[in-house]
Amino acid sequence: MSDISFNNPTTLIVQPSAVRSLIAALRLKVRRYSVLAGLLQVLIAAIAVFWLTSGIDAGWFALQKLELPVGLRSILLAAMLGGGVWLIVRHVLVPMFSRIRDTDVALLLERHFPQFQDRLITTVEGAHGYPAIGPVVGSMLKRTADQANTVAGNVQPDDVFDFGPLKKRGVVSGLLLLSLVGCSVVRPGALERWWNAFVLCEESYHLRTSTLDFFIVAQPGDRRVEFRRDGDDHFHLHARGADLELVMVVPWGDSPAGQPWVVPERARVDVIRSDGTISRTYVSATTDNRFRFILTRLQEPVSIEVLAGDYRTPQPLNIRTVTPPDIDTIQLDCRYPAYTGWNEQMETSIPIQGSEVALPLETEFRLQAISNKPLQSVRIVADGFELAGDRSSCTITPRNDQQIELREHSPLLSPDGMMIEALFRVTTSSRPEGPAGDGTDVASLPDHDSTEAENPVSLALPVSSNSTLRFFLHDEDDVTSATPESLRVRGIPDKPPVIGTRTKGIGNSITRRAVIPMTGTIQDDYGLQSAGFQFLVDDETEWRPRPFRNVFPTGAAAYRLGEGDASKPEQFSVQPLDLTEGQTLAVAVVAADGCTIPKPNATRAEPIVFRIVSNEELLALLYSREINLRRRFEEVIQELQRVKEDLQFHEDVARRVEDDGANSKSEDRIGLTTCATRCGNRLRRQSNELTAVAESFEEIVAQLINNAIPPQQLAEAMRTDIVRPLLAVTEEPMNMADRSVSEFRVAATSGKAASQLVAVSIRDVSSVIAELRGILESVRDMAEFHEALRDLKDILEEQQRILNETKREQNNDLGF
Repeated sequence: MSDISFNNPTTLIVQPSAVRSLIAALRLKVRRYSVLAGLLQVLIAAIAVFWLTSGIDAGWFALQKLELPVGLRSILLAAMLGGGVWLIVRHVLVPMFSRIRDTDVALLLERHFPQFQDRLITTVEGAHGYPAIGPVVGSMLKRTADQANTVAGNVQPDDVFDFGPLKKRGVVSGLLLLSLVGCSVVRPGALERWWNAFVLCEESYHLRTSTLDFFIVAQPGDRRVEFRRDGDDHFHLHARGADLELVMVVPWGDSPAGQPWVVPERARVDVIRSDGTISRTYVSATTDNRFRFILTRLQEPVSIEVLAGDYRTPQPLNIRTVTPPDIDTIQLDCRYPAYTGWNEQMETSIPIQGSEVALPLETEFRLQAISNKPLQSVRIVADGFELAGDRSSCTITPRNDQQIELREHSPLLSPDGMMIEALFRVTTSSRPEGPAGDGTDVASLPDHDSTEAENPVSLALPVSSNSTLRFFLHDEDDVTSATPESLRVRGIPDKPPVIGTRTKGIGNSITRRAVIPMTGTIQDDYGLQSAGFQFLVDDETEWRPRPFRNVFPTGAAAYRLGEGDASKPEQFSVQPLDLTEGQTLAVAVVAADGCTIPKPNATRAEPIVFRIVSNEELLALLYSREINLRRRFEEVIQELQRVKEDLQFHEDVARRVEDDGANSKSEDRIGLTTCATRCGNRLRRQSNELTAVAESFEEIVAQLINNAIPPQQLAEAMRTDIVRPLLAVTEEPMNMADRSVSEFRVAATSGKAASQLVAVSIRDVSSVIAELRGILESVRDMAEFHEALRDLKDILEEQQRILNETKREQNNDLGF
């Protein structure tokens, strides 16, 4: 029983024990119910979020074959954390720690248990006291408390709760937990993948069955070039205009799932250009688990995305085009061989305009090539070696594959990588072992120092003639020139001297006192060192030298025989050899240049063979030529006579045309024109023939003089009486006659009066004929003299024959 205290001014009701126990029990159960319901709600929300995010991730991966962006997953993680904290605080912590008043519990009990009939709430509120109204109130409150206590002992707190929603939450949460368990069984690692994706926010969390490794096959040499990385950017620097070959490899071995990597049947390659356009290509796998994709002549930067199986490139592969390395200019600083004389005469710095350069053999040149961009290394490939280097050193690989450090050439590149510099020497692969040139013995030449110049040991790399230097450039962008720059080096060998000489005023038959004049020139590409005569007598095998009469100018590129003294042309005197009739003499001009690599070049001109004859025999030969010349001379006079007769005939025609005027016959006018043209042509031909005859007579005169035929007045008389008059006729009278006939032709062609011009032409032609007939008399007189000499020669020969016969008879009589 509860006690009621009557204290003024209020009345307090002491709660019975059953009421206190009921209220405390219900309060605890309410807290438990609220916390359990909140936990179930948090669990349901968490599992729902798991399935929602997993579905989003699975859908995204199915469409894109990519993980969700890390940024998006970070935002989702922040939202999940915020929502989870809110749910826990709202539905778990708040119900757990919130204060539940007794009156709230009493009202809850009153609502669910009507038998209390407000007694319980009255009892609970009475614990705080009622105003003292009177003694009856206290007893009523006491009875009310007792009745509430009685009812409290007979009710159960659990009857207050509706466990249906809680059971539903439990069922839902249980089903969701079973789904998680089933997911972990069916797809092991799914929970871990979700944790890695949405909690740890890892960049890659899907266990793929396929993957690809990428690299570029660069030319030349099929070099494997890996992609560069700059943070998340994968890029490759590619030579503009070259073919891009992208190789995608499925690696060997097992995936993180413990299974071998799957090779897709094909891979999709998307090429994204700078303007946003996309070109898509499908490539099939080869037998070695590789996919090959080629872009031909790539000119612009592109991005490449690859999709193969369940793999997709996380970030596009960026291809950046750069200018390929190239050589802008090449310059050679040359040091020519000393024998050429070019170091003082020619420019030693040669800019190369094309792809070929020609240099004298044994020329050393320092090659300086300027590139269009900085280089990190360069290779120079020649026929016999390969020179490779960078900015600090270089090595040479000869044909025997030995590595040789070339300190003299270090470094091959300048510090800024813009200049290639190397030292070379143009050489020949084979050198003659014997005498130089055409086999002429240089030592036999007169006044020639045959000591060879000693070449100092050169540090330059030998480059054979007609070989090609190929430059393979590797720049700082790791781009190697696919097509090498080339420079063809052509060695110019020192050619032997060129001799162009001939005899003048002498024939192949000469007397023992003859002198042989030589005319012509001797030329060499760089300079002559010596020149002279060589000769053989009869069957000799060793050429004997003889110097020129004039001083030979050493070092001259060209020499004209007799140039030293015009009054004394080069002559070979036969008299010192003391030859006899019937012997033969071979004379040749020889010359040598100043080449010292390996030996001087010498040339011997074609030998000219002479036969030694007597004066009488030579005169007989000359007489035969003179007879032929006289015949030609007479034919010239006859032709000029025909010209005169032709003109005389048409002189009457010209007068008739003038008398008839416009009524003249056309045949007459045409005849005049034809006559004028015909006579002019004949005059010019005969003028040339006279010049040739005069030169032939001069040749006879020169042979008489050069062979020392006595008397010398004979040669001078021929020159005075024949040669000079003939030349005088060709210079003046013949020219006057030709001019007269030309004026006649012009007048006849234009239809003007021509009779006077025909008369002038007849007069001039007659003058020429008269002068030529006078010269012909001198020719005939000379012929009579030669006939007398020939008769004398016959008499002498007959006397010699009789003398020899007499000696033979005498020997027979004496018994020899």
